[in-house]
Amino acid sequence: MNFEAVTLKHKKIINPYLYQYGESSCQHSFAAMFCLADKYCDSVCENDGWLFVHRAGISSKTERAYLFPMGDYSNEGRLRGAIEAILEDAHRYGAAVRFETLTAAAKDAVVRLFPGKFSVTALRDYSEYIYTYDKLVNLPGPQLRSRRYDIRSFYRNYGSRTHIEIIEEKHLDEIRRFQKMWLENRLNGEEDAQLEHENIAIQLGLSNYAELEFTGIVMYIDHVLCGYAYGVPLSASSFDVIIEKGDRRIPDIYRALNRDLVRICCSEYQYINREEDVGVEGLRRAKLSYYPDILLEKYLLREVINE
Repeated sequence: MNFEAVTLKHKKIINPYLYQYGESSCQHSFAAMFCLADKYCDSVCENDGWLFVHRAGISSKTERAYLFPMGDYSNEGRLRGAIEAILEDAHRYGAAVRFETLTAAAKDAVVRLFPGKFSVTALRDYSEYIYTYDKLVNLPGPQLRSRRYDIRSFYRNYGSRTHIEIIEEKHLDEIRRFQKMWLENRLNGEEDAQLEHENIAIQLGLSNYAELEFTGIVMYIDHVLCGYAYGVPLSASSFDVIIEKGDRRIPDIYRALNRDLVRICCSEYQYINREEDVGVEGLRRAKLSYYPDILLEKYLLREVINE
């Protein structure tokens, strides 16, 4: 297989596969592949109706990392052939295959077609939190009473001083300045590799905002930008919330950004993916507090090499 590093020119090739076969996973997003090039160094190969993704940034000499191949899963013979093509590619480099962040359906297919060939590890930190549009906008029921209170509290304190705009080209430099301030306040002179990777992805995303088909909001309080959020469709029915950043000195601003991005930008989507918690305890509590409708489980599969 001949892999090419992901660039903007690949968007029209990649997106149809992701929309149809991506299972609404945030890992299956062209915007993520493009913006996280610094971390994953994704390269792609389209061959015989299948899309293959190699993650060079997290591969090693002994293991080559891939996403699950995307194509017509209904034909198990062709799916077996696609997985065998990945095995052949890795073995050509003297390496074993490592399948990254597979969904339960993909994991089950590999185990069924290649029994005993791969070890399986559940990745709880990479499970994705998916909610219905109605849940995040209307916050119904007794379980979400406290979230409704938070929103009311924010707008009681800041409502007359707040206005929201859809992100356009004219907002991007202002967002960059806010992001710089936000990052400096979070780092406090310390290094944080995850935040640095995220910041690189944000800057790349902002520089290609229109081309990546992002949509989002900026929130102003007293005419000062205090938060922004944006995302991208994953399919005809699912939207991925990629970035939310708010001034933490303002109580409940993240609750408001969460609700208002979805309310304003996502009415045509049934499901909203709020991505993983990557093992951060505070993020996990926050995401669980909205009671996800789907917790999209993820798995790591590693080829077992018998010496």
